[in-house]
Amino acid sequence: MARPRIRPIRLLTATLTRALPGVGVLAVLWILGVLSPLWAAIGIVACIIIAAYHAIPVARDLAALSAYANELSQRGGEAAPAKLSDWAPASELAAAMRRIDHAAQRRPRREGNTFDYLPQPLLLIGPDRKIVAVNGEAQNMIGVNTVGSDLSVAFREPAILEAADAVRAGGEARRVNFTIPGTSDRFFSAEIVPFEDPTAEGATMLMALYDLTAHRRTERMRSDFIANASHELRTPLASLVGFIETLRGPAREDAEARERFLGLMHDTAMRMSRLVQSLMSLSRIETEEHNLPITPVNIAQLARTVAAGLQLAAEKKDMKIEVRAAPDAPQAIGDADQLTQLLQNLIENAIKYGAASSNVTIAVARHGGLAKDQPAVSITVTDRGEGIAAEHIPRLTERFYRADPSRARAVGGTGLGLAIVKHIVTRHRGKLEIASEVGKGSRFTVILPSCPAENLN
Repeated sequence: MARPRIRPIRLLTATLTRALPGVGVLAVLWILGVLSPLWAAIGIVACIIIAAYHAIPVARDLAALSAYANELSQRGGEAAPAKLSDWAPASELAAAMRRIDHAAQRRPRREGNTFDYLPQPLLLIGPDRKIVAVNGEAQNMIGVNTVGSDLSVAFREPAILEAADAVRAGGEARRVNFTIPGTSDRFFSAEIVPFEDPTAEGATMLMALYDLTAHRRTERMRSDFIANASHELRTPLASLVGFIETLRGPAREDAEARERFLGLMHDTAMRMSRLVQSLMSLSRIETEEHNLPITPVNIAQLARTVAAGLQLAAEKKDMKIEVRAAPDAPQAIGDADQLTQLLQNLIENAIKYGAASSNVTIAVARHGGLAKDQPAVSITVTDRGEGIAAEHIPRLTERFYRADPSRARAVGGTGLGLAIVKHIVTRHRGKLEIASEVGKGSRFTVILPSCPAENLN
């Protein structure tokens, strides 16, 4: 199967989407005067080139998958396999499409009206605005039998009723966005299209519903992320600009002040570096989230290694790190590098927020299991600090969320450590449990699938 050509507008959109965060940061740096226009322009061009380099194979794969889907619909199992790059999601999607096609060919044909089995929620509406028919998906969404009733019985949104009246009066197709309120609001788009001739059932209009909830939530998460990242970068950038202006002005000839400001600039730059590194780590983890790790990892040994590497940071606060590994603690199935990062984030947090001269405990033990007949291993990191109020615990794994913002910034926190932990746990199909008591400390427990009968501690 030959690879189809990539539509330029699709490639341009994918490239700009990937380049936008980097271009935005460079633009901010140029506006603040940290970068000259030349270096900012060079950086922007580099961002666009790198984004295009990554976008081309993805766009090509999506075009190939689209062509492959069309060929599958026409030729079924005789369709030639799509030629794809090494982008894992595309290969997995192509394999899933072929499995669906094979399953569809083996499945007996359904009896009854094809309209009922269409996956899109659809309603047929008559000239008097009464509902003539609904398919299965629309029935599940509405919840009650509305056939024969006015459209207002199923939808009380005035914009939908006005659009139906306009189409019924001879107007063109209309699209309306609306929200179904609830404990978690759902967002939909309704498109009402007129028929040239009435159907056998007497319907003169078709109403199709599109669930936009996931799309809206993704957009909101993306905008919140950009706003938060911009805010987190704006503060240290403003500090750096202030330090530079001071060094150029009042402190130009003051050696003592110059050394002090250079130290502050170094700390601020390191904070920005930690933030950028955390953002890059989070991005890498999210891209791999669909790939299930399969490598055995000795969690007890890993915990001892990470604890040894952080011992110096603990000693600065006169703290001790203690690793307790049960003799029967099994190995986990996972990615050793990501689990190292998980342990490092949890232990670093315990050191930062634990009380001076206290102990940080890492316990590794066999767990009852994430599900029936699924063995597991648990990792529990406990600190003896001020603890976290109960109302903050559900949001601790959100990006940039801090229970105590001033204290978190004072100890060098980026607000991304636990978000990274959550995504690593999600990729490993594990579970994260957080318990804390104000004035006594906090306990973070990670439960991971384990090897059936390994014990190399």
